[in-house]
Amino acid sequence: MPNAFELGKLRWPVTIAERRQAAGPAGGITESLTSLAEVWADIQPVGALTFYSGVQVDTPITHKVRLRWMDWIGTTHVIIRELRRPDGSVRTEIFRVRRVKEDGEFPLRWIDLEVELEKRE
Repeated sequence: MPNAFELGKLRWPVTIAERRQAAGPAGGITESLTSLAEVWADIQPVGALTFYSGVQVDTPITHKVRLRWMDWIGTTHVIIRELRRPDGSVRTEIFRVRRVKEDGEFPLRWIDLEVELEKRE
């Protein structure tokens, strides 16, 4: 199949985490991330067409993430990627899941996530 997505394109080890919120001790909300699974993913920045089309108003999409199909991922989850810099330090990127879509060509095989780069440390 010429348009098939290849398993070898999943080149980034990522952590799927769940965002949990609770009442803070001094009022407000405290937020924590609970790791759920470590998987391989393909992470690609989206093109300019996504930004300039009328679809994107409230929820900016900066990247698309493709994973093996899992039926439990939702918008309360985040994708965490750690990148090693040339000096040996680690840069952490946290992507907020905005939309979850099944791959139309291969349903129940791949899942596409539209995400927003929320934090880069």
